[in-house]
Amino acid sequence: MAKLGILFFSGPYQTQAAETVCKLANAALDKGHDVRIFCYMDAVNAVLRNQKKIEGIYNIEEGFREILDKGAVVRLCNLCLLVRGTMKNCLDRKECGDADIKRAGTPDLAKIIELTDKLIVVS
Repeated sequence: MAKLGILFFSGPYQTQAAETVCKLANAALDKGHDVRIFCYMDAVNAVLRNQKKIEGIYNIEEGFREILDKGAVVRLCNLCLLVRGTMKNCLDRKECGDADIKRAGTPDLAKIIELTDKLIVVS
């Protein structure tokens, strides 16, 4: 199957970018494709825990939990988390059933680019 990379820049709830990333990744995973996502800049805030559930609004935390459950690889820019002060609030492996999520750096982004057939940039 194909290997899809997603470089994601936008924060949650500003636009529909985070929802698009989750739904695109979900569709690819459902078809058996490999999905790797690098959350950069404000996108690291899309993977914070304890996001408020509001009826009628897509919950980004739940969206990321779902794609992690299906086997997506998610990398969170370590420096981006650090400068935003959100490092301790992001989802991690332990609480996501040993899913493949971790803090990372730009060398990890380079690895995603190397390992995937297509790279989509969502900003």
